[in-house]
Amino acid sequence: MMTQFALEDYFTNLAIMQRKPSVILCDRGLMDGRAYLDDEAWQLLLDEQNWNHVMLRDKRYDSVLHLVTAADGAEQWYTQENNQIRTEVLTIFSE
Repeated sequence: MMTQFALEDYFTNLAIMQRKPSVILCDRGLMDGRAYLDDEAWQLLLDEQNWNHVMLRDKRYDSVLHLVTAADGAEQWYTQENNQIRTEVLTIFSE
């Protein structure tokens, strides 16, 4: 996440220096890392970096596009059974 944070800042500063209208697209946002950590590890990461959900989710980006997964309607083909490394869980943040 620190690398992603730095890269996003770098490209934002680069766009500002161009003094032209710019759009920066990030394939993933900083909150995506939450899917790979349990609650305790996620909170530890936030605490160590002095971050919070609101800052990562609402203050960092001007806009967020959430695309519907290709797995909708094809759930039987998207399981953890064929990839033991996959550990994502559905997490909903309501702050």
